[in-house]
Parts: sequence; C-alpha cells; structure tokens
Amino acid sequence: MSEGEPSAPGRTRQLPVFHCPYCGDEELTPHEEGWRCGACLRAFSVRLIATGVTE
Repeated sequence: MSEGEPSAPGRTRQLPVFHCPYCGDEELTPHEEGWRCGACLRAFSVRLIATGVTE
C-alpha cells in the first residue's frame, strides 16, 4: 500500500503535513480528520488525489 491510499474500503490514512498552507508555520497537531495550526488557529485537511498521473 502506498502513501495516502486507503488502508481499507471507506477509510483513509492521514498524510504527513509539514507546514500550514495559510501562514506557513510548522506548529501542527492532528485535529479531528485533519490538522490544526497552533500559530493561526486554523484547522484544515489535505487530500491526495493521485500519484504518477500520466497523460
């Protein structure tokens, strides 16, 4: 199973996030189904759509 693929039907695996997409800070903690930034207090989620896409 590769990074970001569902571990079982209907379940997804949380991807690692290294910085907040809003303020760029690295003070992130897991929050419900996503991440919470300790600097700007925003909560967000990240979803992998595809890997190795060729056209």
